[in-house]
Amino acid sequence: MRAYLSHPIRGAKGAAATREDMEANNRRAIEFAAQVRAEFPGLDLYVPAEHDEFVIEAYEMAYLAESDILAIDVRLVQKRDMLITYAPESHISNGMRIEIEAAQAARKPIAFTTGGMDPIHGVLESFLHG
Repeated sequence: MRAYLSHPIRGAKGAAATREDMEANNRRAIEFAAQVRAEFPGLDLYVPAEHDEFVIEAYEMAYLAESDILAIDVRLVQKRDMLITYAPESHISNGMRIEIEAAQAARKPIAFTTGGMDPIHGVLESFLHG
């Protein structure tokens, strides 16, 4: 099974987020992804935070616009079997909303969590055995 972890990069601060804010949000997502991988060792999990250094640099240098980044994220979501939406502060960012909409349009199962594993278990169980 292949999943995409949708998570905040800028967080609730949105466009006012600093590089430090984004790095902190990414660290939190990477830590959560480690928990998911430990719990589901067979899960192929794509985590944007693990690849975001390049994206942040390209964005700051104006090589990529936000719309370019999100278009790529949507393609990656469409290639996965499910979406895990990780919202540690119960905040759904604009990028996360777009990823959720892409998963819904592609009829992908979505697990929403603020950090617990139960919602992920539920979606995986229904996907695998439903």
